[in-house]
Amino acid sequence: MKRRTRKTLLWVGIPIGTIVVLLAAVKIVIEIRDRADPVDVEEIGARFDAGSQAGGGDSSEWSLETGVWAMRAEGSEFVSIFGGPVHDFPDEVAQSVSNTECGQTLTLDIFEQRSDVLELCRDGDALVLDRFITRHEFVGVKDETVTDDCRSLRVFWADMADDVGEEPTSVDCTADGDQSGVVPAKVTVGVEEVGPVDVAGEPVDAVRINITSEVATPEDPTHGTYSVDLWLGVDTPVILRRGLDADVTADTPIGDLGFEENLDAVVDSIDPISD
Repeated sequence: MKRRTRKTLLWVGIPIGTIVVLLAAVKIVIEIRDRADPVDVEEIGARFDAGSQAGGGDSSEWSLETGVWAMRAEGSEFVSIFGGPVHDFPDEVAQSVSNTECGQTLTLDIFEQRSDVLELCRDGDALVLDRFITRHEFVGVKDETVTDDCRSLRVFWADMADDVGEEPTSVDCTADGDQSGVVPAKVTVGVEEVGPVDVAGEPVDAVRINITSEVATPEDPTHGTYSVDLWLGVDTPVILRRGLDADVTADTPIGDLGFEENLDAVVDSIDPISD
């Protein structure tokens, strides 16, 4: 009996050891394929200057100031594939505002593999949401999620500080992602507060705008929240600070896959680095 027990334990140990080796190999492959390349903020500014993105628009209409800003950043993103990977955000990221035929586009470039884009259209003295695009790449797998059909939800407008404390506005939208497919999303915009933002040691009054996207429900295969805070200068229409908090879960063939992200970024200067 003892010999059989040892033999049984031996044969049990072989597949367990194989599984451990396979998991270690998978983790190595993940680490090799995974990339998080910081963006070149100066290069983004140079590309902006070389284009015509700062032109256009009616000067009599309210709008954000155009240009590229360097932002001091901290935070990380995480996806639960075999315990990782975790991407710590670089110390410096780029924020760009450009004019378009419809209105303006607000872009945040964190990594070459990670960016956020708010495409806005003009409606009188307001900029309303046209599309919200998030781009990620983990382990060589790209995901672009586009949230639209938001029925012109107001995001920025003149004298926003006067609307602090008003009831947030919500609309039903659609989120379409490479990995999640098409799912419903509820997007809410609220004007939260007025307070100072520390810009290079100087307090600058700003109004905080929160944009939250609630993706589907916990009963759906893909669900979670994506919350963005934007601090807009009261006297100068510049996004001085950005916050981001995301927590999304997706049902995949290998089980539930979780994505978490947090970011806090502040401009180095009110003035853009682009000319």
